[in-house]
Amino acid sequence: MASTRCKLASYLEDLDHVDFKKFKMYLEDYPPQGGCTPLPRGQTERADHMDLATAMIDFNGEQRAWAMAVWIFGAINRRDLHEKAKQEQLPWDDPAVECREDSIEEEWKGLLGFLSRISICRKKKDFGRTYRRHVRSRFHCIEDRNARLGESVNLNKRYTRLQLVREHPSRQERERELLAMGGSRLRDSPPGPLRLEALFEGDPEDESPEPVRTVVVQGAAGIGKTILARKIMLDWASGKLFQDKFDYLFYIHCREVSLATPRSLGDLIASCCPDPSPPVGRIVRKSSRILFLMDGFDELQGAFDEHAEAPCTDWQEAAPGDALLGSLIRKRLLPEASLLITTRPAALEKLQHLLERPRHVEVLGFSEARRREYFFKYFSGEAQARAALALIQENEVLFTMCFIPLVCWIVCTGLKQRMDSGESLAQTSKTTTAVYVFFLSCLLQAQGGGHEHQLSAHLRGLCSLAAAGIWNQKVLFEECDLRSHGLQEGDVSAFLRMNLFQKEVDCEKLYSFVHMTFQEFFAAMYYVLEEEDGEGLAGSREALPSRDVAVLLENYGKFEKGYLIFVVRFLFGLVNQERTSYLEKRLSCRVSQQIRVALLRWIEAKAKAKKLQAQPSQLELFYCLYEMQEEGFVRRAMGHFPKIEVNLSTRMDHVVSSFCIRNCRSVQTLSLGFLHNSPKEEEEEAGAEEGLGPPAAEAHRLGRCGLSHQCCSDLSSVLSNSRKLVELDLSDNPLGDFGASLLCQGLAHPCCPLGKLCLVNSGLTSMGCSALASVLRTTQSLTHLYLRGNALGNAGLKLLCEGLLHPSSKLRMLELDNCSLTSHSCWDLATVLTSNRSLWKLSLSNNDLGDLGVMMLCEVLRQGTCVLHSLQLNEMYFNYETRRALETLQEEKPELTLVFEPSW
Repeated sequence: MASTRCKLASYLEDLDHVDFKKFKMYLEDYPPQGGCTPLPRGQTERADHMDLATAMIDFNGEQRAWAMAVWIFGAINRRDLHEKAKQEQLPWDDPAVECREDSIEEEWKGLLGFLSRISICRKKKDFGRTYRRHVRSRFHCIEDRNARLGESVNLNKRYTRLQLVREHPSRQERERELLAMGGSRLRDSPPGPLRLEALFEGDPEDESPEPVRTVVVQGAAGIGKTILARKIMLDWASGKLFQDKFDYLFYIHCREVSLATPRSLGDLIASCCPDPSPPVGRIVRKSSRILFLMDGFDELQGAFDEHAEAPCTDWQEAAPGDALLGSLIRKRLLPEASLLITTRPAALEKLQHLLERPRHVEVLGFSEARRREYFFKYFSGEAQARAALALIQENEVLFTMCFIPLVCWIVCTGLKQRMDSGESLAQTSKTTTAVYVFFLSCLLQAQGGGHEHQLSAHLRGLCSLAAAGIWNQKVLFEECDLRSHGLQEGDVSAFLRMNLFQKEVDCEKLYSFVHMTFQEFFAAMYYVLEEEDGEGLAGSREALPSRDVAVLLENYGKFEKGYLIFVVRFLFGLVNQERTSYLEKRLSCRVSQQIRVALLRWIEAKAKAKKLQAQPSQLELFYCLYEMQEEGFVRRAMGHFPKIEVNLSTRMDHVVSSFCIRNCRSVQTLSLGFLHNSPKEEEEEAGAEEGLGPPAAEAHRLGRCGLSHQCCSDLSSVLSNSRKLVELDLSDNPLGDFGASLLCQGLAHPCCPLGKLCLVNSGLTSMGCSALASVLRTTQSLTHLYLRGNALGNAGLKLLCEGLLHPSSKLRMLELDNCSLTSHSCWDLATVLTSNRSLWKLSLSNNDLGDLGVMMLCEVLRQGTCVLHSLQLNEMYFNYETRRALETLQEEKPELTLVFEPSW
């Protein structure tokens, strides 16, 4: 018969890590009743299950120790152990236990069982330690993309913290989040930044939060998703992360698993372990303590529709890689296990259908401070780091682009190679294409050594391999693929990475470009490089994709994962004339200039389309033109854009749009910012009035762009000098009274043609109304003024009314919704309505005018001298008499549009 201590230890072994810690806490704080003694923390802190059972009995005896355990099982909500221990009968009543001969064998069995449990417990703990050591060994170093054999970098020394924010799946939530960030993803303090420790924590705002089991980490190519996943693995194995939450973390490279031979989840777990026979059964038994890091969901080959494959539900059942991972994602396999999935945004829609209540997190890359930190971590010497950083900071655009870790690495690598070779640091170009061209030339020059012809052949083979992969949506290549393009592994080791699939029956080597954007870059080069006479590749060239650029452009945006988007961007960048000369001089590559004509025709066709499809958008076309960085070409292309309407969400969007719009000479309508409801006005107004300006009139919408009073001086200058700008929307920007007064200086200019001004929710008060009133007295062009959502008050309205009473005022529409007006303001309004001969529309909704104020307005509106055609009084409280007076007025003056929807 097993002893009480052994039984108690076996119960404690059934507790998971968190519950065991809770058990110790209750044991230290046990209420002193019934003679039971709490255990001091020094006895519990480092105790395992056996040590803790022994200490409990030493302090309280067997019977009291058992009673304490039963009570604590209930307190920590382990009802199963509570009931089981409560029902178990133990011989408490006979303190003197005789050692009978017939029980000796049984006692020996109990002792052997006790020793066996100690052995199992130690093995379990020993394997956990061994696995953590293995993970630390595997993930503590990373290889740079251009590393030579045996070269690696310490991950902790190179890793620079990335910005993570909660990402919402709905478009509306996404827009609100970006608006709250001021339209920029690159601010140093984005709203709600996430720490790694909080990835799986419940939302504190939820009253009954459910445990977070799936986290989707999305981000663009090169933003740092993979290195983040590797850092999580290393920090967990080093005891810095998720210690109370997960006993095991397993890193799964989706692309490798997808292409491997069918196997079970148990085999997959075993392949992650150092021991050839790990205790997989014991590991999966506590699946809630497992986290699978699935890196690169977008690289999976499977379709993942409901009818593709039968789900896998048994961890011992072999299945194809896609089916296995799909079952994990759908929670058909180990539903209690946690998942962290990294993906490019292009695959989010496909992934979203597979998930239940996922948490979405976006990687925003490096903040400005982290970009500086990365430079100092990359360069071994502080002097080199400072020199490189100073150079890049002079080029604000390129420094901004370094928020992408991949671009930051390429820039640092290129600069370091120039420093090491003793070359002076020339001004680095602005675009991604320029950075990649420079990086390419650095690597190929290093491999040159008089073999230029051979290098040219290798480069062409690399380009054709990349293009064929793009068209076939293929990112992994076999050795026969390399040979068919005239390549061998050693020829292009700087650009291709070997993937060796181990622990399989047939070990095979597959190759991929070091990063997807490199494949896209080389695919673009395939189209711009002229074929050389007499030069051919080994193998058949019939299987190669067409070099016709028109075919490439026709298929733009049609691929599910957006494979061609960056290819086309790089294409524009590569035909820049300076870059063409650079390629010909440094790499002996002749670039076709005929492509420029095809690209210009494509831009012209897309610009003249009545409505652009989802791809490419105007903003995407601007990105293409920005890559070219050739103002003459861009001006010709932008001549086909009479109307520009783009939504900006990142700093790079602003830089790109600014470059293109600056080179546009024929724009008639310009709308920048996020789509939002424009100020309330009715369609028939355009027909009732004369035109607001000449046919080439401009409308600038800069709502919600994070503008402050600091930019109003520039805007005022535009208003003073522009002869076409007739509409300006600055809504939802914190301009304040000072910003409004600066704008009014430009509005008061005699030649200012502005007809519509929108300052909705712009932080104005009564102090800003003095300048606006002055404008109303001096200008005859301003006909529409929208001031909704500003705390003007009665004093502010009084100033506006003084301006409206001036004979020069031609204002036709005034919107004053939610402007903190009361019944006192109706005296001034009544004066304006009886005297002003131009005001046709007035909106006063959501103000506390009171019944007295509204009744006064009704009396004025009945008079024949009042020319007002429309009055809006929504979201206001009326009593019966006031409502009846409004209805009577509506009957008496049918030409007056009177809208009133009381707030009850």
